[in-house]
Amino acid sequence: MQDLPLETGSLIFLAGYLLSLLIIGWFASRQRQDRSLGDYYLGGRGMGLWVLMLTLFATQYSGNALFGFTGQAYRVGFTWLAILHSMIAVVAGYLLFAPRLQRLSREQQFITPTDYIEFRFPSRALSALVALCFMIVLINYVLAQLKVMGLMVEGLSGGQVDAFWGVVMLAIIMMVYSTMGGMRSVAWTDAIQGAMMLTGFILIALIIERDMGGWSPAFTQLRDIAPEKLAPPEGRAAVTWFSTVVLIGIGASVYPQAIQRIYAARSARTLQQSLAGMAVLPLFAVVVVLALGFVAIARFPGLEGAAADQVMALIMRDVLSTGWFGHAVVTLLLGAILAALMSTADSALLTLSSIFAKDIYGKYIRPTASDAGCARVGQWCAWLILGGLVWLSTQENLTLYRLFVLKFEILLQIAPAFYFGVNFPSLRTTPIMLGLVTGLCVAVSGWSLGWMPFGLHPGTVGLLCNVLMIMSAHSFYAIKPSGTQSSN
Repeated sequence: MQDLPLETGSLIFLAGYLLSLLIIGWFASRQRQDRSLGDYYLGGRGMGLWVLMLTLFATQYSGNALFGFTGQAYRVGFTWLAILHSMIAVVAGYLLFAPRLQRLSREQQFITPTDYIEFRFPSRALSALVALCFMIVLINYVLAQLKVMGLMVEGLSGGQVDAFWGVVMLAIIMMVYSTMGGMRSVAWTDAIQGAMMLTGFILIALIIERDMGGWSPAFTQLRDIAPEKLAPPEGRAAVTWFSTVVLIGIGASVYPQAIQRIYAARSARTLQQSLAGMAVLPLFAVVVVLALGFVAIARFPGLEGAAADQVMALIMRDVLSTGWFGHAVVTLLLGAILAALMSTADSALLTLSSIFAKDIYGKYIRPTASDAGCARVGQWCAWLILGGLVWLSTQENLTLYRLFVLKFEILLQIAPAFYFGVNFPSLRTTPIMLGLVTGLCVAVSGWSLGWMPFGLHPGTVGLLCNVLMIMSAHSFYAIKPSGTQSSN
């Protein structure tokens, strides 16, 4: 990032963009209809087609994913094409439960993702465990965004602004506008940055073809330098490919912030139309990002480990050298990536705030608190957590991909509660609880040990154990005498 010599005009553009986020937050605050949690955290449940589609897109394609995806493509080559299948699988996963969940959320007035769990599987222990898992995932998600924010600011300033202070500045801006406008601020900024990101990557693809030698020669050179990275996966690598599709395809469909967007949809029809658009967007976004990683193998050989996450910045540096048009495209793309980081982080923080405010403070600490009081506590909680993560983001040495994988290992174990709960009314609480605990034990312990049996991610193995436990426990309770089933 320190090799991206942006001119004064570009820096003014980025500063103006950050200022516009505050203006959006102020305008969103003026659109609030009341002081209820539903209005603040779900935007009044009136999210239309285009905003919903772009905010779902932004939720799936965060700024850290753009750097992480290119870095992982650089590290493993063609095998990482699995991420494209994974993103399409996310949409398929949504279609299996999201429309029904949206209608149910309207009837029962759900606010947080845990509200559905408590309604469908009435158990305080299960609700608390799911809420804890969601909070861990969201904290992980925010941390990954902050890591890249710091790197971007430090690089764009030529090292004159330390990563820590860069994160502090962006975090304050992010929290101010999200605190003012809630879900409306977050969704509207998501829509803007999603459109900017798509435009930027299409333009970069054209510049590489026109001004940087073209895609075909780059892949020819890659075949000479590292032919193994162009080979289709076989054996263990093919198993890992399948495991990645399962891990991300199912895990990302139950992002807690995505669940809240399902609740916020204007109608089930609006949601289905948005998901149809989401099925197409990966072809424009992921393919270009992966191709950039593959091209970088030939252009910038020798990067290893976390250093491979720098390849996006190196490519943008080369695009800058193509002239004023390249400079304009990189400026636009940097603005989109910066907005993607902030919008993804504020989405996670908003959901984190809602879980703490409603599921913890409003339920266990002060059940008599008003909606406005719960929202204020949730906002303060988000500020405090963000402060800790800003510091932690400058201390953590995990690669972006390791952070990226951990949240899916956990989310994958929560997925059966939504997938099975919505579609199988006879499923009871105890099987879901046993399956979740079993899956979490396998997934988290396996991730911490770097364990991948036969090339499967620990989360995929955990999901298998999870589902088997649910099926076994469900069968056990199904054959018990009817008088003994009521407590389960």
